Amino acid sequence: MNKPKIVCFSCKFSWSYLADESKLAAEISNWIPIICAGKIDAEYLVDAFLHGADGVLILGCPEGDCHYQDGNIETKKRLALLRQALAVYNIEPERIRLVLARDPEGKDIPGHIEEMAKAIGQLGKIKTAKA
Repeated sequence: MNKPKIVCFSCKFSWSYLADESKLAAEISNWIPIICAGKIDAEYLVDAFLHGADGVLILGCPEGDCHYQDGNIETKKRLALLRQALAVYNIEPERIRLVLARDPEGKDIPGHIEEMAKAIGQLGKIKTAKA
């Protein structure tokens, strides 16, 4: 398998808010800064897979420290349901990862993406079932 394609959504309130966003975007492919991890609709995650993503990484605020009160908790709930739905199509739950932490300068984002890419590389390509 070639290098896995990882799509990374990151909350602007806990990840890279001190960084130069355009410079970071030039260094990280498939990186999408968002206002809150809780604002990610399941449709966007499914679309990532439909458009060739091998994995989706979501970087949100630490538990108990969400700018929007409970966006990170809502994301955890949504992902639990989404993983069950994707399992019907043989998409492994490991292909979606949620990291709840803080990285104001965005220096850890590439490392999280690389770590996930290695894990996804072990899984290989998605072998989806036909619905």
